[in-house]
Amino acid sequence: MIERAIWGLAYAFALVAGVSIVLMMLQTVTDVFMTNVFGRPIEGNLEISSIYHMVLVVFLPLALVELRHENISADILVRLFPQRVQQIVYGLGQLVGAVFFGILAYQTWLDAVNAWRINEIMMGSTYVTIWPARFALPLGFVAVLLVSLLHAWKGFTDPSFDPVPPAPEIEEAV
Repeated sequence: MIERAIWGLAYAFALVAGVSIVLMMLQTVTDVFMTNVFGRPIEGNLEISSIYHMVLVVFLPLALVELRHENISADILVRLFPQRVQQIVYGLGQLVGAVFFGILAYQTWLDAVNAWRINEIMMGSTYVTIWPARFALPLGFVAVLLVSLLHAWKGFTDPSFDPVPPAPEIEEAV
């Protein structure tokens, strides 16, 4: 049940990131159109894209990437160990990752709350309120922290757990 909730959270965050990519694309296309046809770009387009869309696209899908075991890993030496030792090493690595993500979640939460309290804005071609985007970081880090704890638990307790993603199918050249 907990694993299903974590998967649901990861998919929801990835969906928000996907919607943000589409919105960023539409906003950019509209900005180019408005600039070239009417000579009037969207004020704050660059700031909004970089502060809102890019932050959502980068930090919210972290949990789904980790759930699918698609993060970069260097496990050449570990693959030489027996399966059970591999799982324990993986579980320990996930615990280290969980501590790291916990620290990041805590600090970025403090930063987001502080930005909210001072109503943080960015000056560019227009003023852009940026504090709401700051909350995407701790949300993404908490989600990947939960995944790391789940994988550590599975690494320690599930003898059939394999953290290696299935190899992508290689298409033959026609």
